[in-house]
Amino acid sequence: MQPHITTEPIDNIEKELIKAVSDSQTRFTPLALEKMLFEKFAMGKKQAQSVLKHLVSKGELAYTYRYGCTFLELSFSKPVRISEHIVLTPPGIPYDSDPETVVIEIMSGASFGTGRHPTTRLALKGIEYAVKKSGDFLHKKGTNLLDIGTGSGVLAIAAVRLGIEKGIGIDIEPCAVAEAKENVRINGLEDKILIHNVPVEEIRSFFSLVIANLRYPTIARLFSHITAVTEPGAWVVLSGIKADEISQLLDIYTEEYFTSEWKAVEKDWAGRSTSQHSKTGLSILSRAVLHLSTVKRV
Repeated sequence: MQPHITTEPIDNIEKELIKAVSDSQTRFTPLALEKMLFEKFAMGKKQAQSVLKHLVSKGELAYTYRYGCTFLELSFSKPVRISEHIVLTPPGIPYDSDPETVVIEIMSGASFGTGRHPTTRLALKGIEYAVKKSGDFLHKKGTNLLDIGTGSGVLAIAAVRLGIEKGIGIDIEPCAVAEAKENVRINGLEDKILIHNVPVEEIRSFFSLVIANLRYPTIARLFSHITAVTEPGAWVVLSGIKADEISQLLDIYTEEYFTSEWKAVEKDWAGRSTSQHSKTGLSILSRAVLHLSTVKRV
């Protein structure tokens, strides 16, 4: 029996496949993508494998390896749009952007935060949301940010590129500090972002924006420190929380100070949204995005 050859234009199939990989809440194995091509386009095995090979060779998809399994995910060896206004690209690769787009050059290194992981992408979207929805607050003179566990420095860089005046990234890993400093230099922001090897407990300043892409136990433990360093009207962006941890974290952050407003979900990482509220006699002091839910301090 002759293998079926689809008559659908290959360009259309490739675009649809890339969108499916990008939008999916789970990772795809090569076999799962072959099955998708067969079910949707009646594509034979060899032709499906040829399409996948072509997308890898073009730098659209890349093989990743997790938990002993092979997956095909979006490639970050070329410029990748993360959100409406943020594009990540390896250094030195030109990208024809419009005035509304922030292009961030991030070198591939050992530190977390190249854009491959969903929590990085969600954090970037959360930062964009906070900056855009804050009105004049995060665009006024003197705004500053604190990025806790800065990794590659991409979140601090994005925040400054989106309008925050200056910032500090902290990390206790020497490798992360070195790579973050280099990424800050590559993006020409040495005069706006400082990278330090200090724990958050030693920070005594106040910030307009606080960012932490960390796991749930750490974010829960840092609650008092995060609330202590947010200035009146500040925003906080938290990421790194699994879906089954959201309600517990919301209990901590919304009991007295915050109200969740917005959510985003990607792969097995999720946020949660609740309505705004305010207490009689108390003014709104700050807002936060909680993995990524926007949370308002009351």
